[in-house]
Amino acid sequence: MQAAELLQTPTLWYGNTVLLGLTGELDLATAPLVHRAVTAALAGHPRTLCLDLPGLTFCDGTGLRALNRLTRQVHTARVSLYLTGLSPRLYRTPRPPQGRSPLAPARSPALTPPAAGRHGRGPSAKTAGLHA
Repeated sequence: MQAAELLQTPTLWYGNTVLLGLTGELDLATAPLVHRAVTAALAGHPRTLCLDLPGLTFCDGTGLRALNRLTRQVHTARVSLYLTGLSPRLYRTPRPPQGRSPLAPARSPALTPPAAGRHGRGPSAKTAGLHA
């Protein structure tokens, strides 16, 4: 199977926000697809990138590292990043040895969902925002 058959990365634009969906498996074979999709999205100079994950069916350690790289890439571009549609089973994905899983429920004040704002409640199991 080709990587593009294992992971689809549909992209939709809404004004200054780009919605990037991940559908399928995120692993060694498909991580480069995510990097290319994020690079292409950032080339459009969005204010916000929303990574939509309900279709993510598998994510191994390489996939988690790809998400960490994606976070740094978006941060460097000074774009806000939001993760949506997180599956509770992905919270149980083993953490990479370097640190915390990017899919773990947020516990930091820097990680807030779009609707909650600075003084709102913390993120739900469905949405965790990462502000660059």
